[in-house]
Amino acid sequence: MTAITKRRHAELAGQAMKYVAELLLIEPLSPAFDHKLEALEGLGRDEIAQLSARHAGSLAHVAPPPTGGIARAIMGLRNLAQSLEPLRQGNLTGGAKRFGLIPAKPDPKAYFRRYREAQGEIEAALAALTRERDALIRANVTLESEQAGLTPLIASLSEHALFAEEIALTLTARAEALAPREPMKARRLQSDALHTVQTRMRDIAEARALAMQAAALREIVSATNTRLIEGIDQATATMVLVLRTAIEAARLIASQELVLDGIASLRRAASNLIEEDDPVSSDAGAEALQSAFAKLYDALDRLDTERAGSAARLADPAR
Repeated sequence: MTAITKRRHAELAGQAMKYVAELLLIEPLSPAFDHKLEALEGLGRDEIAQLSARHAGSLAHVAPPPTGGIARAIMGLRNLAQSLEPLRQGNLTGGAKRFGLIPAKPDPKAYFRRYREAQGEIEAALAALTRERDALIRANVTLESEQAGLTPLIASLSEHALFAEEIALTLTARAEALAPREPMKARRLQSDALHTVQTRMRDIAEARALAMQAAALREIVSATNTRLIEGIDQATATMVLVLRTAIEAARLIASQELVLDGIASLRRAASNLIEEDDPVSSDAGAEALQSAFAKLYDALDRLDTERAGSAARLADPAR
């Protein structure tokens, strides 16, 4: 939040002195004195009402990022990866021994056909991640909008708090100076004016503190959402890399054209396009495919760690 400048501080102090000077000119027992105090009673009231109406200053209305769908998609992709991993027994390595004696030879063509069979599951998992990412993006847009409306209200409350503090200091000093010669005016300054401004100071301080906590929590949620979005992009793009590598490996190892109808749409879903940074070699084989799977496991693990850590960060913002 923007701090109050020295120049603005001086302006508020001057306004406070002027207010107290005008108050001192009024007969302490007249209705005009009470009317003058009404300005203090309303100090910060509009900003507090706006915060309450829009829940902008409430910690209860800062929504944490939803991660249940992310967890399910991660589990789905991890299960698929484990079943398709090249070095898994029976895939591109020898299977269980027949009759306990002779290792079964791997069938590369049968292995790569399983990619086509699993295409629907892969598309569903990646589509789920894309939906979660889009929801997180929309949540961040909402958070940014809320934050934009919250910042000026907090700034205004900060100025009101400083103004009230300067008035309290000035009232205290003037009441002490007036006590010997104008005890009635001194008592009204202390019992009524000072009490009013101190009450407003407490109300403003409470509202400002809660609003600042809510603003800080919104920043944490937004940053957490951004990290989850990046993790989803990485996992999606890495899965696309696995599929592209599998297509090349199928052609090389099994002399088979592996056609995945969804590869174009899946590639578009990977917004950070890791495949451009890691192009698939035209002679990709089992080793390249296994390396792509290792990257997928790493991307899924990092996304899952980020997902699991998001709740902990919100529970303890100091983490």
